[in-house]
Amino acid sequence: MNTLLPLKSSPESLTDRDVDPKLVDFEDADADEILTVVSSTMARRILAALYDEPQTQSDLADTVETSVQNVNYHLTRLQEAELVAVVDTWYSRQGREMDVYAPAHGPLVLFTGAERTSPSLSSALKRLFGAVGVIAVASVLIHAHWWSRQPTIRAAPGMTPSPDIVTRLNTMFEMFLAGPGTLTLSAGLGLVVGLFLLWYWYIYRPAQRQPAGG
Repeated sequence: MNTLLPLKSSPESLTDRDVDPKLVDFEDADADEILTVVSSTMARRILAALYDEPQTQSDLADTVETSVQNVNYHLTRLQEAELVAVVDTWYSRQGREMDVYAPAHGPLVLFTGAERTSPSLSSALKRLFGAVGVIAVASVLIHAHWWSRQPTIRAAPGMTPSPDIVTRLNTMFEMFLAGPGTLTLSAGLGLVVGLFLLWYWYIYRPAQRQPAGG
């Protein structure tokens, strides 16, 4: 007698599910739990089998040659460590639901003694302000060179140069705005701010959405 229930679908692969690798530093908060779970040879065999293909508990029991009860025990611990997740449901010929398990992440990488791969916002801001300072100094130097090449403005005969310091500063500011220093400053600021925003949106934000250690 044929059943109307689908017996087995095709669970998505790791690539189709678009999951990222799980990077775990030995100093991360969840490192102890993960290391405890994968210290078991059977747990590692089950996890390796799931990286080969998604499977049910009974299929895993056949694959790693152990009992379903033992598989269930290790799967529970792997799920608690967020290394394994239920990705599908299959049905037996009797219509009984069977959970299908697969890795919750891409490759699991345990590391120590290496610089963290998570981008630092504070470091990026320091670099941003440093770049702004360099651009500001460069624009002043460019403008000073341009200013030195301008003809000296002399007062007309019978006229006395205005001693008003405010007027002089206003004149110098207007000349700065009209000079190449302003163009350098504007273009440089636009470039570094644009690069910072691209980094923040496409690198920093996605990294912050990843689970701790991965």
